[in-house]
Amino acid sequence: MSNVIKIINIHSDISRLYLLIKLDININNLDDTLLTLQIEEKIIQSPEAVQLTNNLKDIMPDADPIYLDLVGEYYAYDNEKLYEFIGQITTNKKSYPRLQEYNERVNHLATVKRLRDNFTVQEFLKMCPDPVNYFKNIKVNSITIHYNESLSYLSDRFNLLSLAKLRAELLKHSFNLSKAFDSLIADPKPVYLKNKRKSFGSRHQINYKTTENIEFLKEIAYLDHKDEILNYMESVKTIHRIQVEEAKCIGNLNTCECCFDNELLTTEVFSCPAGHTFCSSCIKKGTEVAVGGSKVDIKCFANCNEEFNLTMIKSIVDDKLYQRIMRLKQAQEIKAADIEGLETCAFCDYSVILSPDLKIINCLNPECKKETCRQCREESHFPYRCDQIEKAPEVEVRTMIENKMTEVLIR
Repeated sequence: MSNVIKIINIHSDISRLYLLIKLDININNLDDTLLTLQIEEKIIQSPEAVQLTNNLKDIMPDADPIYLDLVGEYYAYDNEKLYEFIGQITTNKKSYPRLQEYNERVNHLATVKRLRDNFTVQEFLKMCPDPVNYFKNIKVNSITIHYNESLSYLSDRFNLLSLAKLRAELLKHSFNLSKAFDSLIADPKPVYLKNKRKSFGSRHQINYKTTENIEFLKEIAYLDHKDEILNYMESVKTIHRIQVEEAKCIGNLNTCECCFDNELLTTEVFSCPAGHTFCSSCIKKGTEVAVGGSKVDIKCFANCNEEFNLTMIKSIVDDKLYQRIMRLKQAQEIKAADIEGLETCAFCDYSVILSPDLKIINCLNPECKKETCRQCREESHFPYRCDQIEKAPEVEVRTMIENKMTEVLIR
């Protein structure tokens, strides 16, 4: 589905069904499909299909938008099958790909693009603050995960060394790509081939340049930009060391009352309202632990009963964690108000006031958007009663079957 998203970003009006056919003909090869679309006169979405898709969004607000586009094209001229499809959806007899899954794929592709095409040292270090130790100890580069991609990368970077030598180095270092790479670089007497050979995997379409595995791409980015990354990290350390020495001379260093690091700059410490100081690392870890336990009042670690300021917390933690804090805090405040008719989504912290006659909770949290039965707290099963719905094992089997049917529909 990644290639579908990439092509739609370029050809936004293309017929989704036509696109799937072209990708299938080109064995899901992105470059070949894009070339085909340049040569041929592409088929675009019909106005009727676009209108139907927009209407379906009201019925299925939590659906994957590409799936809705496909459904719009598939049923645009067949009202009988359309009504049957809508009936299955509204009675929960048919499952479908969710908006959250689509958003996750889009975010994933954005991260891939940042690592592969729009690399910056600063962004990379946000993803991987300690790359040297991380990649030396990483264990994801096993033969079962991306051994072929690792060999493809090494064969491209060391195209005068035999594949047997590259395989031996990967095996010697337990398939750790970074260690194998460093060992090859450090080899004092490499045995070179007379001529450059073809890259590994060229016959079998194995290419490290097309992988979308984030962890592997981080390692590739690290190896490709290693000098730049290490030089930047060293310059940051040097500047920090100078600033610490200057602050020490004037007695302006601070101590974290949690980890007791006593060489902190004023910009590196934060205080509770009572004046107890802590480093950003300790506050971040403490916040993660508190939120993991569904606590939203982040108390001072010195047990003074004061709470850390939310504005300060926001400046330290990442956006995802802060949004989680705010949702928990909102849910807590609403519950404390003891409001009549208050209901909370069974799958997230979203709360809403409902009249007694409403049986379904429609979650408006964009990351959830599930419909919950108010009585049994399961996903909505209207128009069936709670006792008419299959329980966990049956639901899992049914969901698996319906997901397979959905995959068939969107292929």
